[in-house]
Amino acid sequence: MIWESGGPNPSPGYAERMSMYNPGGGVPHARFGGTMSVVGGMPSGAMNYLPQYNALINTDSPLDMNVTMDVNDQNELVISTDVEVTGNISTTNNKVTFIVTLEVDDDWFCVVMEYDHNTDFDLTTIGQTATYEKAFVLNPSWDLSKIHGVAMVQSYTSNYLILQAKSTMFTGLLPLFSANITEGPAYLGVQFTSNSLPQTGIDSWEWDFDGDGTFDSTDENPFHMYTTPGVYDVTLRITVGGETAETTATDLINVTDGSNITGDLSGIWLSDFNPYNVTDDVSIAESDELVIQPGVEINFQSGNMLTVYGKFTADANVDTDDPIIMTSATDWEGIRFVGSTDNNLIQGCEISNANVCAISIENGSVVDVIENKLFNNSSASVGAAIDVASSDDVLISRNIIANNTSSNLIGGIGAIDSAIEISNNVIVNNTGTYGAFSLKNGSDAMIVNNTIANNESTNGTPYEMFLFNAMPIFKNNIIVDEADSTSFFAPFGLPEVTYTCIYDGFEGNEYPFPNAIGNIDINPLFEAPTAGAGVSYDGLNASWWLQDGSPCIDAGDPDAMYNDPDGTRNDMGAYGGPNALTLPVGNDDDPITVVANSNINIYPNPFNPQTSIALNLTDSDKQNPVSVQVYNVKGQLVRTLVDNEILTNASIIWDGTDNTGRHTSSGMYFAKVNTQSNTITKKMVLLK
Repeated sequence: MIWESGGPNPSPGYAERMSMYNPGGGVPHARFGGTMSVVGGMPSGAMNYLPQYNALINTDSPLDMNVTMDVNDQNELVISTDVEVTGNISTTNNKVTFIVTLEVDDDWFCVVMEYDHNTDFDLTTIGQTATYEKAFVLNPSWDLSKIHGVAMVQSYTSNYLILQAKSTMFTGLLPLFSANITEGPAYLGVQFTSNSLPQTGIDSWEWDFDGDGTFDSTDENPFHMYTTPGVYDVTLRITVGGETAETTATDLINVTDGSNITGDLSGIWLSDFNPYNVTDDVSIAESDELVIQPGVEINFQSGNMLTVYGKFTADANVDTDDPIIMTSATDWEGIRFVGSTDNNLIQGCEISNANVCAISIENGSVVDVIENKLFNNSSASVGAAIDVASSDDVLISRNIIANNTSSNLIGGIGAIDSAIEISNNVIVNNTGTYGAFSLKNGSDAMIVNNTIANNESTNGTPYEMFLFNAMPIFKNNIIVDEADSTSFFAPFGLPEVTYTCIYDGFEGNEYPFPNAIGNIDINPLFEAPTAGAGVSYDGLNASWWLQDGSPCIDAGDPDAMYNDPDGTRNDMGAYGGPNALTLPVGNDDDPITVVANSNINIYPNPFNPQTSIALNLTDSDKQNPVSVQVYNVKGQLVRTLVDNEILTNASIIWDGTDNTGRHTSSGMYFAKVNTQSNTITKKMVLLK
């Protein structure tokens, strides 16, 4: 047995064993008979141990021991030893020591993983017998085929003489399993994993998930959804060659009603169990997923955070009148994605009262933030509503981001080292050192058809947007500055700004933007904007669509790929373009879709991994060549699906790859169809 001093998991009891033997000659150090020491390297040093070993091999022990190892209902590893006194015991302060070791090298040694010597050995007379045992928490990372259980009786005085020792390993059938999560609100999704022995050759697995005596699954590693609150036993039975063995974990799964949520999360949350009360920090582990259904209300106690390493889907898009609510009566710390690459989605949610950041996206996380309301959130040195760091596959689209505050940075959206897409958002009445955006260190974002208005900068020289070492592209936006402020503070690079209304921020195309074209400086004529800038005014409930006669109507990029849903030229701002934010129901200015002579339908949309582009062509267009191409939001050709061919009505599949066969990232794309009579463009959203 080897006690290791370093590494990620140093052996328990290392310091104590060192003090017992005091190996002044260095390590590795071996002690025989309490007095004979050997110091030497391994494995060649093992040969130095043989003389001492041979000198002791014929010494009679005063004890006879048998050792067994098993796993109990509490998923603990239990080492048990039967001891009989067979000779005179001359040592004192004797204790039964239990050790769990992991076989590292089949030839010669094991590393100590668990250690306990708190059991007094109280036998003294020949013929006395007793049974001693110790339970250790079973580590799911252990390879049980290489685990040894050791029991020894040792004196803890003088030379620490070992009176007897025995070891054992698992033999026969041993049904073992683990669960990724054991407690949480309904619907609780649990992934079970069989860790049974033998590792190979098991003929069948049978699982009873709810303790009713009926086996529910025969999968080796099943997933089960618990839909009803309660406490459940779980049984696993394995069979090898007609022989069976089973184990039951009593009260293993605790499905709650959602009133006190802590720890790891997995499964599906439904409005039936509202409200869900989060009373401590919660997280979604790397291999787990939590799905939030429409109408769910989640209340976070003060200071709590949801951290996502696995997958998080909060989607109320199927019922926009029944949003998902995430808030706190006081304040909470928001949602944080850390290295989560599992195509997360936040859609149709209302997120408020976070005091660190409403949505933080870090370390390569993949997240789509669509059609949400983010309001009354606050932060110190990050974006109060959304903050993105070192993550390129992020889509922020069709959100209303209003009345958020940052004491040191941005009330709206912050990004660092992240090339993200920001489209068709209303970003208004936020307050920060800079008003709306902070894009730093290569955050060359694509910012299309957003309404950015009445944000407040508390900087000595007020700026709406801070761009540091970043060159984002602004197209078809409306930017309304507060009084006496300037739109951009952009050291080390200027943004490319085209077809954008910047009211009171610059004069026409004279502002030194590279490739500037189509920009205007005129009142956009919002329907009913707030009367002033910053969080003192209610930007959430103001009306930011355009009045009739607005100079921003039909003033965006004239390329057909940016056309409004009715087929007319792009309207600047969030309510224009193919991905236009929907006007409130009943508004007289609600856009009317005009059906072209030839048209296309795209389904599913959003999609993953592929979508179908259905062509509905007029008789005339069927007689002439047609082209079908896919573009990104920058207007760059991604994929040519049909190249100047004669087609009848057809359905064309796009699998999300470009012309080189590489998979494209999440985001908005445009299907562009050129026929003899017209050009048809429709947006598509790829969600991964």
